[in-house]
Amino acid sequence: MTDTPMADEFGDSIDVENAQRLGELLAVLAGQADPEAPAITLDTLDGYLTALRVGPSDAAPIQAMDALFGDDWPAALDPQDLTDAFMEALHVRWNEIGDSLDPQPLLDAPEQMHLTPLISEFDEETKAELLAQGAISAELLERMPAPGAMWAQGFLQAVVDTPAWALPTEDDADDLKTMLQAIEAVTMAEDSTPRAEYIAQAYEDSDGIDQNALIDDMLFTVQDLRLFWMQQRTMREAMEQAMPKPTAH
Repeated sequence: MTDTPMADEFGDSIDVENAQRLGELLAVLAGQADPEAPAITLDTLDGYLTALRVGPSDAAPIQAMDALFGDDWPAALDPQDLTDAFMEALHVRWNEIGDSLDPQPLLDAPEQMHLTPLISEFDEETKAELLAQGAISAELLERMPAPGAMWAQGFLQAVVDTPAWALPTEDDADDLKTMLQAIEAVTMAEDSTPRAEYIAQAYEDSDGIDQNALIDDMLFTVQDLRLFWMQQRTMREAMEQAMPKPTAH
């Protein structure tokens, strides 16, 4: 199993030990969560954090925890004195995401991948080992989301949870919708009609567009979203400065 498939490619841009520690502490939280609630994985959290970093509003990593686990989430860690350790690991990852989305490198090298997501992936050897050990059933393995899907779901959940992502129905809103569709595509089932329709519409040559290609395009789109929201902020601030100031009578 590879928790950080891009770690080797980006060298020191990801603290792999910190990511593993974050995943272990997140498992403690997940173990105390409502078993009927959707599972929150490291991928989900990382996607949510990235959306907070990318989006239109100033944010803090604790917002992701409150949204995904509820305001009382530290109660699962406090008995083992793990809350401080979790917050430390969370802030390290938060800062890594912020560094990878520094706007100047994005502007200087838009064709380069700067983002370093935590996307879990089970290779065929790991799947076979898990089945042989009885650690997972063939049925559950078959139902596991494709690589990148949980990360994309976390990102999109943050979009839903943040009203400021909404824009009036105009050209900018259409651009935003198109970019979000590129992220949603990663969550679509491989043999589904919506995925086939999306690929046919989004790509001139749809041959060879597999999950990895959709993930690559999703990550480049996230970088574009970072610049998109920076431009939106600049435009909003300029409009606010241009508005006439009320005069005292």
